[in-house]
Amino acid sequence: MFAYDIYEPIGRKDGDTFPVIFALHGFGGDELDMAGQLELLMDRFVVVSMRGDVEYGPTYGFYHMVTEGDPNPREVDYASLRVAQFIDEICNDYVSIDREQVFLVGFDQGAVLTISIMQSYGGQYKAAALLSGRLPYYIEDRPANLMLKDKRIFIGHGIEDAVVQIAEADDIAKFFEKMGCNVEKHSYFVGHNVNEAEEDDLYSWFESFLPNQPVKNK
Repeated sequence: MFAYDIYEPIGRKDGDTFPVIFALHGFGGDELDMAGQLELLMDRFVVVSMRGDVEYGPTYGFYHMVTEGDPNPREVDYASLRVAQFIDEICNDYVSIDREQVFLVGFDQGAVLTISIMQSYGGQYKAAALLSGRLPYYIEDRPANLMLKDKRIFIGHGIEDAVVQIAEADDIAKFFEKMGCNVEKHSYFVGHNVNEAEEDDLYSWFESFLPNQPVKNK
């Protein structure tokens, strides 16, 4: 099982259930990275911030990096299966989670893994947000997941990203659009990270799943 931090809405009552966001950090990060970016949603969502189990000194990843090209497909597939199994376990263990409202969000390597998870298991998830990710091109050769039709996908990417070029965001969008997803793509004047404007758009996107429950202003 992956190490994780879980944040449940304060003041919840017995029997209350909430949508849940599973957050996957980037290469060289940990479970604290994504939690800070989702803090303003924690009064209406359960947030589960995961830690990858591949160690890189004091930091972590979800699979081993390669210097060029795509990561090892078998390793990414195995990591995707393990994350999907972990999500099932957490949803079973915490009664505050609404199993019909499961969201994924990933940054960098976490976005690549989220793409893989959605392609293989996405029918059981409500929607996914992909931040500064890239499309593993071997995935394009796989059969389309028909269960993804009408699923909502948020894509955010930095125009000045020198680690993952912004053209990757277009490739991700085309990939999900071909499967009938409702894709919302944003670009930002930032490098390989998430700025305040992107956080605001991400909040608004999540907010749209919760009518009449506006996100608090910063």
